[in-house]
Formats: sequence, C-alpha cells, structure tokens
Amino acid sequence: MKSIIRYHCYLAILGFWLLAVSVNGTELYVSPFGSDSQDGTFEEPYHTLDRAKAEVRKKISEVLQEPVTVFLRGGTYELSKNIIFSPDDSGTETFSVTYAAYKNEKVVLSGGRRISNWETNDQGVWIADLPEVKEGNWFFRQLIVNDRRAVRARWPNQEADLRIRTVSEDVKRFTFNKPLPWKNLGGQDSEMVVYQHWGVTRGLILGTDSQRVTTATSMGWIGHGDYTTASYGKPVYLEHAGEFMDEPGEWFLDREAGKLYYLPMEGDDPDRTVVVAPVLQRLLVIAGRRGNSVKNLHFEGLRFEHIDFSFPAVGFNEIQAAHFGTSVEAMTYVHPVAIECVYAEGCRFDRCHFRHLNCSGIGFGPGCKNNTILGSLVEEIGGNGIMVGWRGVGRLNPGMQVTLDADWNDPGEAPVGNEISNCHIRRCGTDSFGGVGIFVAFSADTKITHNVIHDLPYSGVSVGYRWTTELTSQVRCIVENNHIFDVTSKLADGAGIYTLGYQPGTVFRGNHIHNVDRSAFAHGGAPNNGLFIDHGSKGLVFDSNVVHATSGDTVRFNKNQSDWHEWKSNFLGDLEAKKSDAKAIIKNAGIEKKYRNWFIELPEERSKMERRKPVLRRGSRLYGPRRK
Repeated sequence: MKSIIRYHCYLAILGFWLLAVSVNGTELYVSPFGSDSQDGTFEEPYHTLDRAKAEVRKKISEVLQEPVTVFLRGGTYELSKNIIFSPDDSGTETFSVTYAAYKNEKVVLSGGRRISNWETNDQGVWIADLPEVKEGNWFFRQLIVNDRRAVRARWPNQEADLRIRTVSEDVKRFTFNKPLPWKNLGGQDSEMVVYQHWGVTRGLILGTDSQRVTTATSMGWIGHGDYTTASYGKPVYLEHAGEFMDEPGEWFLDREAGKLYYLPMEGDDPDRTVVVAPVLQRLLVIAGRRGNSVKNLHFEGLRFEHIDFSFPAVGFNEIQAAHFGTSVEAMTYVHPVAIECVYAEGCRFDRCHFRHLNCSGIGFGPGCKNNTILGSLVEEIGGNGIMVGWRGVGRLNPGMQVTLDADWNDPGEAPVGNEISNCHIRRCGTDSFGGVGIFVAFSADTKITHNVIHDLPYSGVSVGYRWTTELTSQVRCIVENNHIFDVTSKLADGAGIYTLGYQPGTVFRGNHIHNVDRSAFAHGGAPNNGLFIDHGSKGLVFDSNVVHATSGDTVRFNKNQSDWHEWKSNFLGDLEAKKSDAKAIIKNAGIEKKYRNWFIELPEERSKMERRKPVLRRGSRLYGPRRK
C-alpha cells in the first residue's frame, strides 16, 4: 500500500514538473561568450541574437504550441546592424515570443562601439585614431563617457553669453554682441546653435572671421516670423571645433584627420574609462505590414543604447517637438526613432532602459495597436522620449512626407490602444531642445498613466498636433496620475502638459505638475505654464489635477477658451496645492508602489513650494497669435 502511495505521489510530482515545463515553454539562451555553432541551451548558449531569432522562426513555422523565451546573458552586445523583427518573428494570440535579460543581469544592446586606443599628448588631451572616420565611413555627434553624455566642445561655455546682433537677408550670415576669437572655423563640422521660442536651430558653419559666422543653410523655419527664425537678440553658441576644447569633459572629432580628441575629467583613466561612440542610426525595428502585423512580441529587462542622429542636409530647423523643415512652404520632417514600431500589435517593453539615443527614443507608427511600455526608464534622448503617432513612415494626407500637421491618409493606420505606464522619463531633448517626454498625435485611445516625467528643456507631455478645431484621428487620449516637474528649463511657450486641436474624449486626470521653469535665455515673451491649452484645443476634460509652482500662470489658453472644455475639481496654484484633497492626488501621482523597486533610483519628490522658487513669474497676458 505504501509503495502504491509513493508511486502516485511520484506521478503527481512528475505531472507538476511537466506542467511547470509546459508553462515556462521553450527557452533559448544567448551569451557574449557563447557560439552560434552550439545548441542554444543554458550550458551551450548561442553567441548572437540573429542565431536565436533563426531558431525561434523555425519553431514559429511549425506552429507554436507554447511560449518561447530567448534569455540574454549579461554583457554588451555591440550590433553591426539594426535588429529587424518581421511577422515571421511573431508570437500567436495564445503564445508570446519574449527576448529577456536573464535573472536581472545587465544586458545592453548597443548601436555603438567602444573606443580604447587612447594616447595622451603634452596638454593631457586624449587622442584616438579612427581610420573609418578618415575614410569617410563613420562620423558621430554623440559620445558617451562612463555612461554620461560628454559635452561636444562649444563656445561660449555659458549659455546666454552670446547673442545675435545682425542677420543677412538669406539668414545665413550673422554678427554677434562680441567678437569671435578665431580666424576661421570652416571645415570642422562645426554647428551654430540658436535658441528659438519653442525649438532649436542648428546649421553647419561654412566659415567665420572675427565678426561673422556664415552657415550652409538658412537658420530657421522660414516664413513663421520671429518665432522659429534666427533673429536679433536670440541666444546662440557654436559647437564642435578643436579650438573650443577648454573645459574637462569636452570632445571633438576631426573628420579629415580621423582623430577623436577628449579632454578628460578629474579621475578619468584611459585604461579604465569606458568611451562609446554610436555607429548605428536605428537600433530595433518592428516591421509589420498591413494585414500582417508583428504580434505578441515582448522585450523584458533589456537596455537599448548608443544611437546617433546624422545632421540633415537641409539643416536642423526645429519647428516643434522634434519636427523640422526649411520653410512653411516646403516639406517637413520628423525625427527618426531608435526603436521603430510599424504594424506592431500586442507587443510589450517591460522594465527596459532606453538610453543615450541621440534621435528620438521609441515610436509607435502606422498600424500599431494595443502595445505597452511598462516600468521602463527613458533618459538621455536627443529628441522626444516616446512618440505615439510617429509619422516617419506611412501614407499621409495630403501625401507630403511629413506634412507638419497631416493626418493618416488611411484612418485605419492610426495607432490605437497603446499604453505608457509606470515609466521614468527624464533628460530628453538633449540635442533637439524642443523635444518632449511623451508626444501623442493622430492616434486613438492612448493611455499615459502613473509616469514620472522631469528634467526637460521644453514640455513634459504633448497631446495633439493640429492647429485647428477640425476633427482628426487624435481622440480619446487618457493622461492620468502622472508626476511632471522640472520642465521648460531652456525654452519658452511650453508647459507640463501641452495640447493642440480638437480631441473629443481626451481626459487629463489626477496629474501633479509643478516647477515649470523659465530660464534667463528663453527667448520671446510667451510664458511657461502648468497647462498650456494651445491653438484649436477643444473637447478636453481636466479632472482633479494639481498644478503649482509655475513661472507663468497655472493655465493658459491660446486661440481657444475655458468653456470649450470641461473642468472638474482641479487644484490650481500654490495655496490650492496645500489642501488635503490635493495632497491625496499628489500622493497617488507618479510610479505606483508595486513598480518602484524596478528602478535603481527615483527622482527626489519636490512638491513642497519652498524647495525651489520658479523664476521670472509672469501674468496671464496672451502674447499674440502663436501660429500662422
């Protein structure tokens, strides 16, 4: 009898074990120290992601009977090309395909290359020979040193020290309020950088003398007046020339000589300092097609890093939120994204890090449905952190690529049901100062909930991108329980939350917004506000938001009015924010408790007004029409 009981117990244990194996599904392993000739097991992992992808495809072609997980062991995977996932890499409605870091090991998918062949000259400058640069096969505009974005050598070092005095008719020749201390900066890939009202203009420098700078392209989005065009009094600095290297942490890349120069900071050691330069322009592409989306593909605990943004031939004349062009009459463009999603459905990014990406971060474009970014860190991004309604690909109406405020030509391509939740988003707009934390446009049923968004040069969250009250595909966006602070640190005419256009069903609820700044070099008269309800905004609901410590009024309207929207139980102003009901909203805003241990650090809570006073408080006076 005892032997029968033991036998049945054995069967039960075996059955439970088999069930556990079935629940876990198929597991494959990749390691920087593996080999693609091995069998992809824990003991004998593959070496490359491509080899694992090929094995996953085989299993998908045989029809998945269980979930598949590819575990990446810790280390940095330097990619020679971007990773592309097509419908052949999809999970099914029942079983997912997941690429995950193994047991919280640090896994970096890098589009860059480590530089270590340093020599030091008599002045203490580090120099690395890069033959690919000299051969014309490599150039980069970002350098990461010990996991921080190093400073491209610039002059002057202090912002607002240099101002435009005169401008030529073609907006290509400039004089300034002080002489330039160099004879000619031409031929060094130097850039002139101008602070506009709500964007930045960058132009390649053709030549200089002691009084004048000449650029290759006109400096500004021409035809929109002083708002987006280089003009008298605007702050400016010059970037990227060997002559500018005068402070530790600055660097310069000499294309002609094929040499990288870096002026080390205290404590930097050429044998131990990790220096990475980007090679790729995109890192990961989910490339579905109409009628054949990439489905149920998950990424967990991975770090996506080191992507560059090549300087556009037309110059970088930012219009707003990392969109750029040459004039109001010409074609306009949108920043590329490092993680590009097209016809992705039910895909997820859980506990991922998106860092040191010099373009915009991640973009959900045409046909993206029900995708999620959860518990992820987005930081050190050149443009916008996350874009829902990214229009870098897809057919637009009326067909220009990208017409500034054009909707999708086919309404079925509008992204639907995508969610950004419990993420930490900071330090975006590092190259394109008009970049925002989260950008949403021409999409439906987007949810932005329980995120912490801060340390931005312009606005925190931007919803809508049409300057009229016409109905578009941008509807029913929910922005709730977010903590947004320390924004508009460089530019003007922005906000913690910024809106445009008619958006029926869109709700802003339970958000805590504070410390909306205005810097000494923000150009133009328009203030920065907690909520900026801009041109054509209509049909919005504002419910139980707390807004205080703002450099301008807590709420501002431009070419719309308060009664075009619904207002419920909001707490606007420093005194209102101290009420008990407001404190409950403040406590609930930001990352939820169950997700907070996913982050190594969270920002200091700075909800108390006395911790930092905003600067240059302004009244509620409107400053004239903002758009043509």
